Amino acid sequence: MNDNHMKLLSRFNGGGFSCSQMVFATLGKKLGIDCKQALRLATGFGAGIAYQDDICGAVSGAIMAIGLKHGNDEPSKADLSNKALFLTRELIQRIKAKHGSYKCKDLTGIDHTNLEEGMKLYQEQGIAGRICRPIVIECIEIVEEIW
Repeated sequence: MNDNHMKLLSRFNGGGFSCSQMVFATLGKKLGIDCKQALRLATGFGAGIAYQDDICGAVSGAIMAIGLKHGNDEPSKADLSNKALFLTRELIQRIKAKHGSYKCKDLTGIDHTNLEEGMKLYQEQGIAGRICRPIVIECIEIVEEIW
């Protein structure tokens, strides 16, 4: 993580942005996408996609950035010769190898489907600083390494 990324991430320290937004806006800036547009595009992917405890928002944001750089805009075969698919698998494999999962609920231990209770526990247990922020940084670093 370079100083430029730390500066970009520091603008999110006040809260109010999801992991998917932080990752995609940080990586998207490097690819020339407007920060506000990146934040809007990534909004629905937080807390396991709209608080459904599915794929981690940081991982989703990283996948969106991989797609922005390497995704196809013409019909292609669904195989690993598609660079975006290959790199997405690499990202997910690395997250799973380190954390055992790439799903928000498994990583945080929080059930976000009960939004009020989930957010209360998220705050009380300091999940953002203890778990989410390190995974945000890790996803950014992995993508920058593999792309």
